[in-house]
Amino acid sequence: MQETLVVLGGGAAGMSAASRARRLRPDLRVVVIEATKMVSHAPCGIPYFVEGLFDDENLFMTYTPSFFERERKIEMIMNTSAKEVNLDSRTVRLDSGKILEYDWLVISLGAIPKTPQNVNTDRVFYVHHPAHALELRKQLWSLNKIAIIGGGILGVEMAEALSSVGKKTILIHRGKYVLNKMFDEDLGNVATELIKKNVELHLNEETEEIGNGYVKTDKGKYQVDGVVLALGVLPNVAMFKGKLEIGETGALKTNSTMETSMKGVYAAGDIAETTHVVSGKPVWMPFAPVANKMGFVAGSNIGGKATIFPGTVGNMITKYGDMYMGKVGLSEIEAKQAGYNPVSATIKAKTRARYYPGAKDIYVKLIADEKSKKILGGQIIGGEEVLGRLDVISLALMKGTNIEEMFFAEMGYLPAISQVWDPITVAARQLLKA
Repeated sequence: MQETLVVLGGGAAGMSAASRARRLRPDLRVVVIEATKMVSHAPCGIPYFVEGLFDDENLFMTYTPSFFERERKIEMIMNTSAKEVNLDSRTVRLDSGKILEYDWLVISLGAIPKTPQNVNTDRVFYVHHPAHALELRKQLWSLNKIAIIGGGILGVEMAEALSSVGKKTILIHRGKYVLNKMFDEDLGNVATELIKKNVELHLNEETEEIGNGYVKTDKGKYQVDGVVLALGVLPNVAMFKGKLEIGETGALKTNSTMETSMKGVYAAGDIAETTHVVSGKPVWMPFAPVANKMGFVAGSNIGGKATIFPGTVGNMITKYGDMYMGKVGLSEIEAKQAGYNPVSATIKAKTRARYYPGAKDIYVKLIADEKSKKILGGQIIGGEEVLGRLDVISLALMKGTNIEEMFFAEMGYLPAISQVWDPITVAARQLLKA
């Protein structure tokens, strides 16, 4: 009898799992259940869509549902939700009433937006799923003055998007600087100064009430036409509470194969907990590259090819205007929480040789453990060549690199894109003195 894999959720993790299992086991029946009209989609692109950088909403999808059906022989059940999963009988009941039996299950239902209390208006908008991006853009473009609640990655990206299309933008954040979950205070202040240039920024303010035409905080009341809520997300685990083990991060607990507490049931993507490579502690990292690889690992193991997910180092990046801002590994605060005694070096440099035109500022912060000298993390803000440097640090973290090894790592040199002493090398040299 043919075995069946059912995948709940057709995002990055779900389609990676389905595609990998199908490749390894052509005999397997693979069924994907997706609540919207889109699969293999890119929520990270929503701010750029709102900004008007592209207009075709189909570009949110790497591949269409028909591609997966035609080319990969994966059954796609679209615009349908799973209403109940019976882990004992290994069945999924759809909102249509249909019952699917499975031998293998991958849960990739993603995350849901955090919702605040005391919202008394319908002019509140969430930036969450590409399937709703067109309507979101229409509504936001019809407004003049918009408040964004939350100064994390999404809040910053939406501030840029809305100010770029001429909207008066207010960003309200309860932290003392923006991107405070990404940066320590020194680089956080650099990011804050960038955003202040064309966004009305209110820091250290707690939102108390959102009503028709206003936002009230503990420090003031602001008249606005609408509000974008960017307070972060939570793993979408409600259907499995009391059925599967929930990790300390609030996401589904998984082992290194992405299997949950029940044999044959896997979780991947924004619903799944994993381990931080540097701290060794459970972590929840809702980012697309992590989700794709989790899905690949789940699909590989279901397909019979033993594969381990090594964990994450938390490589994240965003931009504002012409400046790119990113972090990988642990911040100083996180390093202390993990039991390390961190030392750090923060340097400011240029991205090109002094004689080559067009050089931009770049800030690099390296964090290491004082005792072991192991690199723990890095933070970078710069006008160019930021992502590549973050990736260098990312690999160093995966390999347990120490300060001296980081200093002697051979970095390429071209006057048009770098200096002979790379900023990472300079920061490592500063740490050698510590």
